[in-house]
Amino acid sequence: MKPVNTKSLFTFVCDQMEKLDNAEISVDAAKAQANLAKQANNLLKYELERVNTLMKMEDFKKDNPETNLSIREIESKSFDSTI
Repeated sequence: MKPVNTKSLFTFVCDQMEKLDNAEISVDAAKAQANLAKQANNLLKYELERVNTLMKMEDFKKDNPETNLSIREIESKSFDSTI
């Protein structure tokens, strides 16, 4: 799997629009790929929001050193295979 960033995701979407215009892919295939691109974009957005929250927490801690503010770390946990 190739690494994805906003620029590569945008390039992929534009390439798919061009293929759709040229009838190289079906409308159904384009819809499915658009949904996947949307999910990838949501994950990129989540990462940005997460970093922003961590930065705000650090600023808050500087202004309120007596506060023991923390976020539960779920990113480093293993996946639960029993689901």
